[in-house]
Amino acid sequence: MKLGIMRTIRKLLLTAGVICLGFIQSTQAQTSTLQPISLQTVEDSFLVRNYALLAQRYQIDASQALIRQAKIWSNPSFSALLGFGSTNNIQPFKIGKDGETGYSIDQLIQLAGKRNKNIQLATTATRMSEATFDELLRTLKLQLRENYFNLYYQQQTGKVLKEQLDNLQTIVKAYVDADQKGSVAHADLIRLQALQVGLENDYADLKQQELESQKNLQQLLHSHDFYEARLGSTELASYSLDKLQLQQLLDTAGINRPDVRVADLEYQTAHLNYRLQKAMAVPDLHVGASYDKQGSYVDNFVGLTLGIDLPLWNRNQGNIRSAASQIKVNQQQLLQQQSIAQTEVLNAWQQIITLEKRYKSFDLHQFQGEFDTLINEVAKNFSKGNITLLQFIDYFNSYSDNAKNINTFLSKRVNAYEELNYATGQELFKK
Repeated sequence: MKLGIMRTIRKLLLTAGVICLGFIQSTQAQTSTLQPISLQTVEDSFLVRNYALLAQRYQIDASQALIRQAKIWSNPSFSALLGFGSTNNIQPFKIGKDGETGYSIDQLIQLAGKRNKNIQLATTATRMSEATFDELLRTLKLQLRENYFNLYYQQQTGKVLKEQLDNLQTIVKAYVDADQKGSVAHADLIRLQALQVGLENDYADLKQQELESQKNLQQLLHSHDFYEARLGSTELASYSLDKLQLQQLLDTAGINRPDVRVADLEYQTAHLNYRLQKAMAVPDLHVGASYDKQGSYVDNFVGLTLGIDLPLWNRNQGNIRSAASQIKVNQQQLLQQQSIAQTEVLNAWQQIITLEKRYKSFDLHQFQGEFDTLINEVAKNFSKGNITLLQFIDYFNSYSDNAKNINTFLSKRVNAYEELNYATGQELFKK
């Protein structure tokens, strides 16, 4: 009875192993087509291929065109009077020798500096489009780098797990042969196969995470390629707080961060609009000339025309009051955005401080190297029968967990520095 249960468990484990191996083989086939790519190459491609960035660049061009439009004077208006005789004697288009014609031309001249104020508003709108572009770039660049670093460390973990799978498959194969000869306990083979299935599941989960990072990169780069992230030690060496001052970063973020600049420009726009609305209360001047063939007290009359609206009822009171209130609204929004920026800088800084304490507490790379040596010795001693199966499984699981934990930690560390870049709106750690 127990033997039947053991065989059933073994079949289930083998079935799960076949399913995992099928997924792993498909991802391995995909891995063979990976395109090696550096972080710099990714960023260069991103700047010229991302549709959202390209669209925002065109928006800047559109705003600049509105500056040119604001500088153009209003077109003059022209009107003509064509004689139709009199009520007693209708003579359509009687404009000859005994007929009547008249012409007038009128030019609007804006007073109180309205034209210059409109130019200033259009210029501020262009600066806002540029700040919006910088804000979009800041957000997308964070996503790009985070996905690139995640992909790199996922692939590093995948290499370790794949090597461990290869080693374990060799051991399991030897145990299967030995089990058929009856020279090892069948229960030990089941335990090894269970360990193999568990590792294959971990590897499959990791590959799913890697595919998610690949998908995010493909969307940002608008590409169908699959990438192999490659990072050199020098590219990561610049991530340090040694030359930075927290207060300076807080002050800079409260002024120069793109979203703060957008809020500040909206505040400036509110001020400019208030000045424009006050100017709109001043009537504009109409200057023109007129010609009348023979409808005046003299023939071929020429005259100068002047006109202005009389501000009796509408003095733009409502728009002025609304613009004054909008200044207060935008002022509070600016203060809010400055507070958000400084809070994000402080939190990003503290996150790095916390991670750096762990990072500097011991040499992760040396520790990983020593663990690699240890697991190789464990495999050799297990093959020679110097350690028990339970000890081997314990060491094996510890090694796999260690590889995953170290790479996850390193990914969190470098992404924390990128979060500080994002929070300050600056490139603090240039390679």
